[in-house]
Amino acid sequence: MNNYKITNLKTKSFYILTEKQKENFFTKNILFDPVKKVYNYSIENTEDLKKYKLAQKVENICFTSFAVCIMAALYLGLCELLTFIDKITIN
Repeated sequence: MNNYKITNLKTKSFYILTEKQKENFFTKNILFDPVKKVYNYSIENTEDLKKYKLAQKVENICFTSFAVCIMAALYLGLCELLTFIDKITIN
């Protein structure tokens, strides 16, 4: 069963409702105002929000590990450069 986050765009209050509650909610409330031609509510599926948050966390972990690998490679390259300079100056 899907849950939906319904946000009132005027007051910025939100409700977490199931599918059946959502249908009943919109029988009493108007989603789109044809006179003003604006939406009164925004609807988001909470499962999609959870997947989006998980994807962001995975993306952050991948970016961090990639950055650590790059920094380690640069550090090792610098160490090799310093040892090369030492070998040149000693001889």
